[in-house]
Amino acid sequence: MNSFIKNYKVPLLFTLLSFALLSLVAIQINWFTTSKKLIEEQFDQKVHLAIGSALSDFNSLHHTELDLNEEEICGENTSYTYITSETKPLSYSNQLELEVSLKNYMSCYGIDEKYSVDIFDDNYTAGSGTYCCSINSLKGNNQDYKLGVSFDSKKNYLFDKMKFIIFSFIAIFILLAGVSFLILSSLVKQKRITDNNVDFFNNTAHELKTPLTSISLALSMLRKRNASLANDKYLEIIKSENSKLTDQIERVLYLSKMESGEYRLKKEALNVKQVLADAVANLQLIIEEKDAKVNLHIDNPDLMIEADYFHLTTAFKNLIDNALKYCESKPIVDVFILELADTIKVTFSDNGVGICRLDQEHIFEKFQRVNTGDIRASNGFGIGLAYVKRVIEMHKGFINVHSELSRGSKFVLTLPYTIQ
Repeated sequence: MNSFIKNYKVPLLFTLLSFALLSLVAIQINWFTTSKKLIEEQFDQKVHLAIGSALSDFNSLHHTELDLNEEEICGENTSYTYITSETKPLSYSNQLELEVSLKNYMSCYGIDEKYSVDIFDDNYTAGSGTYCCSINSLKGNNQDYKLGVSFDSKKNYLFDKMKFIIFSFIAIFILLAGVSFLILSSLVKQKRITDNNVDFFNNTAHELKTPLTSISLALSMLRKRNASLANDKYLEIIKSENSKLTDQIERVLYLSKMESGEYRLKKEALNVKQVLADAVANLQLIIEEKDAKVNLHIDNPDLMIEADYFHLTTAFKNLIDNALKYCESKPIVDVFILELADTIKVTFSDNGVGICRLDQEHIFEKFQRVNTGDIRASNGFGIGLAYVKRVIEMHKGFINVHSELSRGSKFVLTLPYTIQ
């Protein structure tokens, strides 16, 4: 979570969410426009069918020849129902009959919008919102007439057919926008808390360095002034615990600088076997105390890599120290160094308590400790493996873990090298 909400992540996430919402709006508008066009075409077809059916019925009853040409349709839309014509080609009763027939067919096809009906000759130009059909040989004369149906508006019909689409679009957009806002607000708040915690932790670590340094100097001065205290066991305990706490604080500060990009590795040509030997030597007291064995297996004792001595040694020491701490029996640690074509694999294998699969997903995060055994019995801040992972990554390598409960753990470090 901490790495997810780094400074550059929140603006990036905000940009991605904004782009996603805008894309959704664009897709929904396109879908809305397409649906509206299809519904309008469906409306036109229903009007054509209603007009054609009404005129066909009228023709069959009055033996009037009708020429229905759908390509002569002029437009669309709604109003109050009536029939007018200046030339009066139909009697009033026939007009009412045609009106009733047209109204029935309109209702049959689900068109409840108000409309106007006109009968006019070819000299009259119908408006763009009128559906027109030709009527030939009306009342036995040779004059051609047209029947026109016009709608003042189709808004009610379109809204009724599209209201589910409209409301679902608005609801989905509001829901996604609300959830996105809550996520961003939560991330910003979490980032602020995390930044404050990191600043507090780093400041605390800096403040602790001063008294620890003073304790170390005081121990040195005390031993110089009183030679009889040179091997005093209580002073040794103070020195040992002071050294452990100093190492922990140094790792916190180094890890913070590495993650912020402030720290640069000091690379040099190093002998891998010597680096491991130095790491083991630093842990010799703990190894003897636990009656442990640390075995180094290396085919090429002269194998060289280019790396930062301090941090690589500390990373190796952390892995060995964990193997010694989290073991319920006599610890045995085997370190294998395998030379490949362009990389070096360093494997740390132990007979410890192991790590369950669920914990393996989080062990490389800061301040995470494995919930196996009595973890409080072992000192530490839970940053050791996070520090190791960061050091290996800064060397352009990577780390993997293979472990099972009660069957030990195996950490595999893959490091590139430039010195043959």
